Amino acid sequence: MRVVGIVFLSLTPLLFGLDYSKLLKKRLEFFSTFKEFILFVKEQIRFSGRERDEIFTLALADPRFDVPLFENIKKSLNGEETLAKTIEKYNDIRLSNKEIQQISAFISGLGSNDTEGQLNHCDYYFLVFGQLAEKSNEIYLSKSRLSVGLALSLSSVMFIIMI
Repeated sequence: MRVVGIVFLSLTPLLFGLDYSKLLKKRLEFFSTFKEFILFVKEQIRFSGRERDEIFTLALADPRFDVPLFENIKKSLNGEETLAKTIEKYNDIRLSNKEIQQISAFISGLGSNDTEGQLNHCDYYFLVFGQLAEKSNEIYLSKSRLSVGLALSLSSVMFIIMI
């Protein structure tokens, strides 16, 4: 019974390391998906002249954008709560305040200009989120392996010490 307890205790750091690696991967996937979403918005504005709410309705039907945050953003556009508060509330990937403001600024800026202004708006935020995706990729590649390796080492040391 004692050995089982030791094994479970020593596996705890490994589980935390795997969880952190999973968080980093989810952030990377979110920023990549958001870049795709910006391209989707740009296509809808350029070729169909759709409004913001209509674009979100179409995006929610698209399997590429099966991210819970998009559905909650759609709810906030209906006036249930402010966009920034919605993003903070459903922030399971630990977005920074700056990232939340950028998402909010992108979505709030849709529909406020003529077509050309909206396309420029999409181009700008595509570059911004491209940089965030690159940064998240670098962090994922370096820190995910490191966190799992350190957690495995700590688990091994804990197991040896407790035996």
